[in-house]
Amino acid sequence: MRLNVSSYRSILNEKGLTDSQVCRSTGLSEKTLFWILENQYIEVPTLELVADALGVASGEIALPDPDGCMENVIEWVRDQDRATLTLSQRRTITRVRRLAEKHPEECQVVAENPDGSICAYVPVSWIKISPLKKVSEERRELSRRIMNDLHSKRADTTRNNG
Repeated sequence: MRLNVSSYRSILNEKGLTDSQVCRSTGLSEKTLFWILENQYIEVPTLELVADALGVASGEIALPDPDGCMENVIEWVRDQDRATLTLSQRRTITRVRRLAEKHPEECQVVAENPDGSICAYVPVSWIKISPLKKVSEERRELSRRIMNDLHSKRADTTRNNG
């Protein structure tokens, strides 16, 4: 995620805070904070810590992702229960939105960008990496025939009972 350094500086001045105070509040080293400010890159959990230290919502110091972003990101800290998802793929966004409606205590959409991408939280236990099963052409053809036969039998049963 990108940090809006001018908003950060403006809020810092407005509230009479210093970078050192933000470091003490967040646990960041000054070297790390200066790297973030110079590069304008910040991980979501760190962005939330900085926003809390400033007393603002994280969206007030974050830059929106550039239009046309095609990136999908899953990030979590070892031994933590929550993962942060940044998604631009419509199919995955729809799935996460449905999960957030169904399981609001576990899954939350926390930001929506103008380009349609979202940022959401999910339990780390939901993250799964599973390779596709390799199937031979013969097995694929056999499965296709079995499914076609089942559909034909179902259609015949429906016609005869209708």
